[in-house]
Amino acid sequence: MGFWSSVGSICSSVASSVGSAVSSVASAVGRGVSAAYNTAKDMAGRAVGWMAEKAGNFVDGVKKVWDTVKPYVAQIRTALKAAADATAVTFPWLSGALVLLDNGLGALTAFENSPIAQKVQQAIDWSIKLAQRWQGNKKEEQKEHEYLNEEELEQAKKYQEDLRFAEREVVSPEQRHQLELASVFNDFEIASADLDKTIKSAPEDFEHYLRLRATQKLLAMAEQKFRTAKTVDDISADDIFLVRIASDLIKANPELSNNAALRLDRVLTEIHGKKLLPFVFEELIASWAKRAEVLDKQWAQDNKALSKETTLYKYLLGAKEIQSELSAEEMQQLAALEVGLPKQKEALTSLATRQRDMERYVGAAEGLLQVLEKTPEQIEAEDRAYLLEEGTHIGKLLIDCAQTDMPFSQLNKEDQSLLTDYANIFKNESKTRMKGLLEVTA
Repeated sequence: MGFWSSVGSICSSVASSVGSAVSSVASAVGRGVSAAYNTAKDMAGRAVGWMAEKAGNFVDGVKKVWDTVKPYVAQIRTALKAAADATAVTFPWLSGALVLLDNGLGALTAFENSPIAQKVQQAIDWSIKLAQRWQGNKKEEQKEHEYLNEEELEQAKKYQEDLRFAEREVVSPEQRHQLELASVFNDFEIASADLDKTIKSAPEDFEHYLRLRATQKLLAMAEQKFRTAKTVDDISADDIFLVRIASDLIKANPELSNNAALRLDRVLTEIHGKKLLPFVFEELIASWAKRAEVLDKQWAQDNKALSKETTLYKYLLGAKEIQSELSAEEMQQLAALEVGLPKQKEALTSLATRQRDMERYVGAAEGLLQVLEKTPEQIEAEDRAYLLEEGTHIGKLLIDCAQTDMPFSQLNKEDQSLLTDYANIFKNESKTRMKGLLEVTA
């Protein structure tokens, strides 16, 4: 089971158990709706996990999708930097944080006469320097954010291990908080540097892309909190936790414990108004929707070129009939068109198929995402009970397509019709989601 499949299973199992507890005290009708909802939601969670890991089988591979969305992801980074610079403020809470970090050196008493003491002191000294760098960059110089270089990044990751070891060992909650505060500066810089490197290269697969976007969004939330916090007390344990998770997600081999996944689900719901699975997997839908849009524009452009070539072909054929013969140049053109036009038509048909298939999968996935986002009451109020009735089957279809590399054309007529219906129903909503997530004004 892959990373996001595991996360999906954790969140879905908890949601199902909560739903079961609620339905046990509800009416028979309510229990029926709740059972259908829990089944559909569980399958939706499984399906989006499979799509993250296997989607390259039945939609354009991650390289093509990344080539499409990379300019927008990079633009989001530029817009966030511009917003930070436009505020032209210091971080007023940093002074208090520096005092706490300096006091945090007192946590070393927990490691008296231990080899770890020197390592922790070096890690805290490093974090103090990072905090001072933040403070300096936000003063009159208004410097652009400087990412850690390779040597600094390697050192920061070593300090990260030392600080986390120390956190596990100290007993005092106050000392643990001081160490966690030291970690937040280091974790933020590590995540930012790793994110910058990943964006400049390319994600390895859709699962990696989702971790990239989750990291980017979590860092943006942290940046917003850091800009608005007045005192160090305004930086909560949950704020520190989000930065830590961002730093972990962008790692080559990330790990997210059950407790961390459930806590992240809770914090995102409270702060962002969106649970973990929708928060992550809406990025997959948005990237596919953008790819479908690009393919549609490419088809229109290629179709226009084909029409032009077809018109020229017909003109040359007519001229040949009237004049009996053409010039040498015209004969070459006609011969080239006779060979090239069938290939162009075939390529255009293939492109149209890929675009329509992408739209159908986007629609189906958007429907599943709404099952994850909404309550049974919301779904019923929107007159979309079919999401509960058909959601499980849609989820199975997408998993089957991902597992067996099955193209849309090989599905039976009923399943093709169902996916087409979903594409038509959710087309505008998936586009709206895509625009909200990927299209920003710098």
